[in-house]
Amino acid sequence: MSKASPEVLARLESESRLYRRIFGQLVNEVRNELNLSQEEFGASVGVSRGEMHNLEGALTDLKLSTFIFICHAMHRGFGEVATHLEHQVDHPEDRRPKKPLKSQRGKNTRRPSQ
Repeated sequence: MSKASPEVLARLESESRLYRRIFGQLVNEVRNELNLSQEEFGASVGVSRGEMHNLEGALTDLKLSTFIFICHAMHRGFGEVATHLEHQVDHPEDRRPKKPLKSQRGKNTRRPSQ
């Protein structure tokens, strides 16, 4: 099997970042709809608050098993979430504008020390 060219690898990495960003936004929206903190939602899928922060901010890749657990915690099927992600990538006109993630002050963010 031949190695992918640098151009192909760069395109795949860019697409991967886009999928992670869209998935992170979806998780953030659903978690807030469920009125759960990152810590509470993370505990339901077996990850820490910090890992939830990184996931919602598209700062990390995740294992397939974690993706499946998160889909379950969001009350959505794997296929439903995958279809949503694919649609958002293929149809940029349907994407929500990029905006800061909604936090629940006091529930999942640290306040600055005074």
